[in-house]
Amino acid sequence: MSDEHRDFDEPTPETSPFAKALEAFEQGQRPAEAGTRATSDPTPGSRVRGTVVAITDQHALIDVGARSEAVSDLQHFRGEDGALKIAVGDALELFVVESGDSLVLAPSARMDPRAGLATMREAQQAGMPVSGRVVELNAGGLRVDLGGVRGFCPISQIELGFCAEPSVYVGRTLEFLVTGLEESRRSVVVSRRQLLQRQEREAAQKRIAALKPGDELDGVVKNLEGFGAFVDLGGMEGLVHVSEIRHGRVAHPKDALEIGQKVRVRVLRLETGKDGRPRISLSIKASAPDPWEGAAQRYGPGTRAQGVVARLADFGAFVTLEPGIDGLVHVSEIAGHRVERVKDALTVGQSIEAIVLAVDPKKRRISLSIRATTQEAAAPAPPAPSEKKPAPPKNEEPTTMALAFRKAAERARQKGR
Repeated sequence: MSDEHRDFDEPTPETSPFAKALEAFEQGQRPAEAGTRATSDPTPGSRVRGTVVAITDQHALIDVGARSEAVSDLQHFRGEDGALKIAVGDALELFVVESGDSLVLAPSARMDPRAGLATMREAQQAGMPVSGRVVELNAGGLRVDLGGVRGFCPISQIELGFCAEPSVYVGRTLEFLVTGLEESRRSVVVSRRQLLQRQEREAAQKRIAALKPGDELDGVVKNLEGFGAFVDLGGMEGLVHVSEIRHGRVAHPKDALEIGQKVRVRVLRLETGKDGRPRISLSIKASAPDPWEGAAQRYGPGTRAQGVVARLADFGAFVTLEPGIDGLVHVSEIAGHRVERVKDALTVGQSIEAIVLAVDPKKRRISLSIRATTQEAAAPAPPAPSEKKPAPPKNEEPTTMALAFRKAAERARQKGR
């Protein structure tokens, strides 16, 4: 097609978006996305996610996918000891506090005394935290200086739970969420508790997204119900069904657990409920050693074992030898005589002694006999080996020579008289 017939709106190869992007790429610049990237930069108050790409003496350079990297003051990321808490490659979630030629990010709104309540109103609408210094404690809570705007945080909104020592926060700079504005008094009501709850929920969502069946983690028993125990995993809850509490039968979770008890659990399943909330099925016994490991050696046939009658059935009695290992005494092995009803011979909770007849670890079965112990006791003991006594001397007739000597000796005695 000749130049005189080319449509003026048709891009030339040198001016097409692809050519511009290619040129920018070859020059080491970030190519803008087709037509919309230049106008899609975040606005003040919006939350963005980015990655730290560089750190200078005073600022962190953060890639948020905009036309240019965003910057954030390093003071936001230093601990009380001044140590820096971020590094290149870290993923951050921050708020836009300024936009224009460059984006300025911060964990919370940076207050401008000239802006006053307008900034507070924007922060409340955007759900953006605001930073303020606690100046004093009064009867109802904390008075906070929000960069020229008076703020008040009720005692009930200082911590996640009950705040026993609110005075420890005086003089500290904290972050809050704006929950109310009082235009006439030019003051705002703030809540640190709501911000902590939101951070806890967000952290829990990240943890849930990273969980998978088979993971083991620590938790704290939060509530006990007849069907199981609810365990707090740090902002998220899971359920341990009563059958998964321990190796062995548990009638009610309160028989094995206490509220506030620390437990080790294994994730069994991750599901989404009808309300859209995640449901985590847990097991305590799965994270504990299996008592059947080595059972064949501990309970070999012929072994005498002590146990407690756990439950009765028409065909026999189940006896707990150790937590998680039950053996069966068949009704025919309860006594040496015929037993019509098991409950006539045994009671739940009774301690018994039995002899192992057979053990099958794969099927988790042990056959026991109480009758065998009584048969062993009734069997006569074998006679003890006796010492051999010397045989009595035999009565032998005296020989002729012995008689001659005896007569000679008798004559000699008579002559001597």
